Amino acid sequence: MTLNVLELIASARDGRKVSRDDLYRFASSIGSGGVPDYQVAAWLMAVYLNGLSAEETMAFAHAVRDSGTVMRWGEGPPLADKHSTGGVGDKISLVLAPLAAACGLRVPMVSGRSLGHTGGTLDKLESIPGFDVRLSVEKFMGQVDEIGVSMIGQTSDLAPADRKLYALRDATATVESIPLITASIMGKKLAENTDAIVFDVKAGRGAFMKTRGEALELARSLTRVAGDSGVESRALVTSMDRPLGKTVGNALEVRESLEVLRGGGPGDVRELAVLLTAYMLVCADPESHPVPDGAVAFCREKLDDGSAMERFVRMVKYQGGDLEAFGKLPHAPVVASVKAPRSGVFCGLDAYVAGETVRAMGGGRYTMEDDIDPLVGWERLARRDEEVTHGTVVGLVHAGSDEDARMAADRFSSSLLWDMPVPPLVMEVV
Repeated sequence: MTLNVLELIASARDGRKVSRDDLYRFASSIGSGGVPDYQVAAWLMAVYLNGLSAEETMAFAHAVRDSGTVMRWGEGPPLADKHSTGGVGDKISLVLAPLAAACGLRVPMVSGRSLGHTGGTLDKLESIPGFDVRLSVEKFMGQVDEIGVSMIGQTSDLAPADRKLYALRDATATVESIPLITASIMGKKLAENTDAIVFDVKAGRGAFMKTRGEALELARSLTRVAGDSGVESRALVTSMDRPLGKTVGNALEVRESLEVLRGGGPGDVRELAVLLTAYMLVCADPESHPVPDGAVAFCREKLDDGSAMERFVRMVKYQGGDLEAFGKLPHAPVVASVKAPRSGVFCGLDAYVAGETVRAMGGGRYTMEDDIDPLVGWERLARRDEEVTHGTVVGLVHAGSDEDARMAADRFSSSLLWDMPVPPLVMEVV
């Protein structure tokens, strides 16, 4: 039966149910290029405004998965992955993926680029000279089997419908939709065909889900689709009012991740990476790791003894990256101080402003064609929840020009947080 795209759009516009078969045909046509962008954009806006039912969300997630290749793995250690819904300063995957591999899991991680004001794991990895995120599915799977971990972007044959949907959601202001987020994430993750998935669902100013309630709704949507698809999962609802760690910006975040992999780095980055990895172990290998507390201790050990760093180094080498060259990258052309405009308890920087400002300096995208400047960003110097006096240098702007540095410094200075209670890093586990 021929797909009537106009009728599909009208059904979404009017809130009428769409059959599973029609959603499958639609996703397949998106993946093959058979539906023009303007019609996909119209459908996205209709869904953004009216939503999808739980059944339609499940069907569309499976349709996105089946629009391309679904990986088939041989015998070996358990397979697990993690997905973040998007945060500012969120470099957790760079630590978690090699850490999980060092803990005995196979970690096939298909990641994304910057979306809206949030950073992208692929953009961070590509700040490492030579790092190739465009491996074929065959090479990707072979690397996972050999060293336990690989991190790539979507290939042309892996959930191709989501490649188009992901880019158009960003370009049409339809990112913040729970059904679309769920179908996008699960389409990719189910195509990896892992035993377990752990979700990091962000809530707060710098997240797409601004409230704890919205984040819980998304967490339940993701775990419902995972469970009904036969995949063990957990979702952690985590705070995103302030950037994770000390830095925002691609190369800066890679440097910070290397600090954590060497046993140091900011405590919140280390804590969240360890906790998410522990839940991956509990979900994927419950016989060896039946409870989170024991898995947490095991993960800390693998982070502190250098095992995770060794896996990261091997992954970078396998994917053509040069960590020595990365270590020699210059700073951004202009580095400017941000001073405290008042005295008080310094609580960090508004995460949304941080993300949007780094994006405006070239650290993120406004269109699919925009290039990324890996050197620009924000670096926090003062400790959060520390008493500072007026004029104290609390952070640095890393910018490509004097004009960008002035713009960013003004925005950052007016968006510093003061005298606030600190929300818990992890709010809920679903």
